[in-house]
Amino acid sequence: MGENEHLSFLTKVTRFDWSLPLVAAALAAFGIVVVYSATYSSESQDFRNAAFSQAAWFLIGMAAFFVLSFIDYRVWVKWGWLFFLASLPALAVVLMIGQTVNGAKSWLHFGPISVEPADFTKISFVLLGAWWVDRTNHRGLLFAAPLVAAMLVPMILVLKQPALGSAGVFLPLCFAILFVGGLKMRYVLLGLLGLLGVLAYAYIGVGKLGWDIPGLKPYQMNRIRTFFDPTLDPLGAGWTINQSLIAIGSGGFSGKGYLKGTQNMLGFLPKNISYTDFIFSVVGEEWGFLGGAAVIAGECLLLLLCLRIAFGAREAAGRALAVGIATILFTHIFVNVGMTIKVVPITGIPLPFISYGGTFLITCLAGLGLVESVWIHRKTEDNRPSPDT
Repeated sequence: MGENEHLSFLTKVTRFDWSLPLVAAALAAFGIVVVYSATYSSESQDFRNAAFSQAAWFLIGMAAFFVLSFIDYRVWVKWGWLFFLASLPALAVVLMIGQTVNGAKSWLHFGPISVEPADFTKISFVLLGAWWVDRTNHRGLLFAAPLVAAMLVPMILVLKQPALGSAGVFLPLCFAILFVGGLKMRYVLLGLLGLLGVLAYAYIGVGKLGWDIPGLKPYQMNRIRTFFDPTLDPLGAGWTINQSLIAIGSGGFSGKGYLKGTQNMLGFLPKNISYTDFIFSVVGEEWGFLGGAAVIAGECLLLLLCLRIAFGAREAAGRALAVGIATILFTHIFVNVGMTIKVVPITGIPLPFISYGGTFLITCLAGLGLVESVWIHRKTEDNRPSPDT
């Protein structure tokens, strides 16, 4: 642990960066307000209770944030490999006994509580990456290959659910950890070329030539094809994106007003996804461009705070940890907002702190707690012995 293992509780409090939890809390509070708007008119009692459930999950998540903040992050990084291995069996179990929601068998139910194991696996993979960056000195293929191999295990298991959106998070997450960990530039460029090749295949092969992507289900391929041309299935796969565009467009500059979103209230935007994957469409309709821009600005501010802490870290493990959490958040933000405005295909992925979902909200706040711990327990000049003593 070095010089930080004897930090007093008072010292930790004085080092605390309150901007991180305050921005997260503001976003989560707004998320609860929007979740209520998206569900209050539903005929289902479970939907109508969603906002109150989200508030309870938020309190649990904040408790996790503060607990993890005051524990030295290197305690968790030290056992990062074990946390990662421990998270994998749940991904296998969910394939056998999990409940299917919106076409994906991603959830485990424990009485009234539902848990999505993939969310915890993302955090455990960040801990694994930080552990690997901290213990290896080489930065070539021997550095990248083991982490890429480890990434493929949860990625394949999540794809089998099939949850394309969650599986896709692992790719940029692994790349970001390797990049900030010091992977040699020629391998970074090779990875970028591979990504460009995948995008070219999707645009030309799928969008123009009608090819299939190996391993994807028919309904997932249908979603991707309707992304390129929503008129292919306007009453099926193209319905949701068309209604999302109508909802956001009809909100104009300042929105229709709170609880006045007709696309959502009348069910044109499907109620089973309007409070989760398509919550940004509800924001755009009721709060307009101003509300949507405020949400994106808040999310971006949170990312910048994470990156500031990453740059302030004096250890490779701390940098990898903070960048890893920021990458999870960024990928979710980009894909979620992008799919509601037809920038990326619909993959079913929540918007951090805004979408309904207890597991995801708690893991996001727990991840930020780890980032806060990097800031509190960073090595700085002011806690080294003075040369005069």
